[in-house]
Amino acid sequence: MRTRLSKSQRRSDILEKARQLILARGLSNTEMEDIRLACRISRGGLYHHFANKRAVVAGLVEEEVEALVKVLETTHGSPFAALLRAGSSHLGKAKGVLSGLSTDDERLDYLSSLDQALAAHLSEPLRIRLKEAVLPNVDPGHVAELFLTINAHINRREILGQWRPAQAAGFAATALQMLVPMLRTPSDLEPIIADLKKQSESS
Repeated sequence: MRTRLSKSQRRSDILEKARQLILARGLSNTEMEDIRLACRISRGGLYHHFANKRAVVAGLVEEEVEALVKVLETTHGSPFAALLRAGSSHLGKAKGVLSGLSTDDERLDYLSSLDQALAAHLSEPLRIRLKEAVLPNVDPGHVAELFLTINAHINRREILGQWRPAQAAGFAATALQMLVPMLRTPSDLEPIIADLKKQSESS
């Protein structure tokens, strides 16, 4: 007997099955019908939640960003350090669904979804956390926007193959050094910057 899932549970199950398929086969070789069969649901049941593969990828990206929000909500210390440790492939984080993308069109869709998800879900929680992390004369909203803008630039350059990982890590280290003077406890970023510099020196 098949268990009946709630709407949110069904959506999560679809995304989990889609993630597994995309990571195993690649997005190009994964069709909506493959996802439907893996979930053992009707076409109407699948398309009720996701209109197409682009929407599925957007949902997966949204889950990844929501995981970063949870990191902000459950960790102490520098929010930048927490986000970078949790989300940066240069510091050991797996690339997630991005690993299953093979064409520029797929990567551009991913980047678009990522930009939207970061703005919708991470921007405000980061601003709130930065209230305690930045100096009194610094606007936390401006610093949050600056951090996310830098992050978006690095993502685009590396994901589209314009920068090697070492170049992206070097730019990230330089950008973080520019943020250091705005922070109450700049030493929180020192290990992160050191790690990124090591990455930038690799071949």
